[in-house]
Amino acid sequence: MIEGTVSTQLARLLAGAAGAHAELAAFGDELHDDMVRVPASVTDSLWEALADVGAPQLVRALPGQGVGLWSQLFGGGENLLDGLRDAATYLPVLADPATESIEVIDDGELTTVRHSSTTRLAPAVAAARIEFGLGVVLEQVRRAGGRTVTPVHAGFSRAAPRRHDGLAELFGSGNITFGAESDSLTFLTADLTAPLPYVRPGLAGVLRQHAGLVLRAVRPASTWHDRFRAAVADALRDGDCSLRAVAARLTLSSRTLQRRLAEQGTTWRAELETVRQGRAVRLLRDTGLTVDAVADRVGYSDARALRRATQRWHGSSPRTVRERPT
Repeated sequence: MIEGTVSTQLARLLAGAAGAHAELAAFGDELHDDMVRVPASVTDSLWEALADVGAPQLVRALPGQGVGLWSQLFGGGENLLDGLRDAATYLPVLADPATESIEVIDDGELTTVRHSSTTRLAPAVAAARIEFGLGVVLEQVRRAGGRTVTPVHAGFSRAAPRRHDGLAELFGSGNITFGAESDSLTFLTADLTAPLPYVRPGLAGVLRQHAGLVLRAVRPASTWHDRFRAAVADALRDGDCSLRAVAARLTLSSRTLQRRLAEQGTTWRAELETVRQGRAVRLLRDTGLTVDAVADRVGYSDARALRRATQRWHGSSPRTVRERPT
């Protein structure tokens, strides 16, 4: 689990609704890897772009397969209540665990699904995000159950808007309270405990196990800049760290690579210096290589060139860098 990140599936859904795919271009092919997480700040900016789009419209944009594994959890148990509990437990598969949580409270006759969200977004945008979250929960409940399930009450902590016809249509009920203590949907427990039409014994356990593995294995997405620096480091190790060689590793022309770097507010010379510095410091501190050998491995002609470089970087000699604690 990585706090401060969200799933790529959620990011793609919001980008599609906002018509803002360029916001995600920096992540390249990794955006289609479900084991990768993107910064929550990215989806925050997408939510700001969606300020004029209502929650009902966003819920209707939910694809048929939902949002992957998290959506599957709703239909894994023997009934909808089982699925809701699993979806609440494993919400971090989809959303930022630092800011989003779902609580399922069953008191016998009624079951309340409470959505908590902390955000620095403008109040109207934050409210839309809450309404979308609860709308998606309801949509997944209906899809998993294969029938229309209607909450007996919807409560929102926001102030009442001028009109809320769209919300009444989304939740299928006009029993909506604004200025409530929490953001929640309340169902008749009997509506949630009826057996699902297609119960697959053991599926819930498999989905829970998979969700746990995903949360342990996810990794933050790397940007184009990250991949560029990795290519420079690889080129250094292979002994050919020319602009042309690095551009070829990225399947770009030298001119295109320089333009990309300019768009990032940097230059080839500055980036090469940064990667050389990091590699030189690691080799000096973590290996017993001579200064001449370190110079060779980071692309300098001799030890004197490395000494001049460490003087620029740290105001000291390679020997001092080597002896200084990490």
